[in-house]
Amino acid sequence: MELVLTPQTLRYAWGSTTEYWFSRTDYKIYKMSELPSEDDAELIKLGYVPFITICNEEVIRAYIKSLNNPKVSAKFDKLSTYDCVEVFWKYFNAYPDISGGFDAFEASYVVEKVSEWCNSYGIEYKIEQE
Repeated sequence: MELVLTPQTLRYAWGSTTEYWFSRTDYKIYKMSELPSEDDAELIKLGYVPFITICNEEVIRAYIKSLNNPKVSAKFDKLSTYDCVEVFWKYFNAYPDISGGFDAFEASYVVEKVSEWCNSYGIEYKIEQE
């Protein structure tokens, strides 16, 4: 069995912590409200694993670092989580050199992180593009 990573499947990574769980039994991702228990320890005994969670700040900080621009990096290094996201979207809309590669970076970053998560839990997977 394989977990198929499609753009739709990858959207589950944007949930909040433990909102989504992966089932080792049927290789599907479930919303917490669909599970047989609300107890994390019980779910783990039943073969569920909390699905990876990726937040906006994580992707933004990785993208800023990838730009390799010390001036921009210095600006973002000092920002709180909230300010990081707010300032990024202001810069994103004002400076094409910042916004130009973000969408491709974000898509690649999420695939990479979910792939790493699968590997860390020994979950077989394949990547499918729509």
